[in-house]
Amino acid sequence: MRRFVLGLSLCLTVISGWIASKEGAVEPISRNIVYIHVPAAVCSLACFVALFVCSIQYLRTKARTWDYIAAASAEAGLVFATVLNITGMVFAYAQWGLWWTPSPRLISSAVLWFLYAAYYLLRAGFAAERPRSKTCAVFGIIAFVDVPLVIISARYIRDIHQPTVSFEVCWQYAALGLAICAALLLAVALIWIRADILKTDDRIQHIKF
Repeated sequence: MRRFVLGLSLCLTVISGWIASKEGAVEPISRNIVYIHVPAAVCSLACFVALFVCSIQYLRTKARTWDYIAAASAEAGLVFATVLNITGMVFAYAQWGLWWTPSPRLISSAVLWFLYAAYYLLRAGFAAERPRSKTCAVFGIIAFVDVPLVIISARYIRDIHQPTVSFEVCWQYAALGLAICAALLLAVALIWIRADILKTDDRIQHIKF
């Protein structure tokens, strides 16, 4: 099933890329990075939602499965948040000659990345399982407050960055929609695979020779 999800993600990525390069190209060419930037933004926020939900579920049930999924969501989210911030800086430099500026939108996105990184480091800092899982779950719930801040800053607070890239034809919307679907499927596959790896590692560590 995971191979199917990965394969479908790859197919949608190829189709989206083909449409974006043919019928859905945005002018000037630097703005075509939106087909990577927006899906990365959506997935980084979606992974944080998954982390938030799984953290609540772990504290409620104490089931290790929720902890595995939460940890996997944080790792996948860190990857997408990295892509989000890098593509954002590349786009900003191409448009305005600035890699980064302290605007509400960029600050909230940077904070999102640092929260993911902090979760990862916090998890690595504990040797005992139960205190690690409980502490990380609490952190994941508290850190979720940045998610609405990212959305609000992106949609409702005006700064040097324009809220959206204006699309002129339906092919552009199709390319972006497919790119987002492909990225979400990739996020699901990465979380699924990583959670299974964490579960297997946990079982191996508990084997008594």
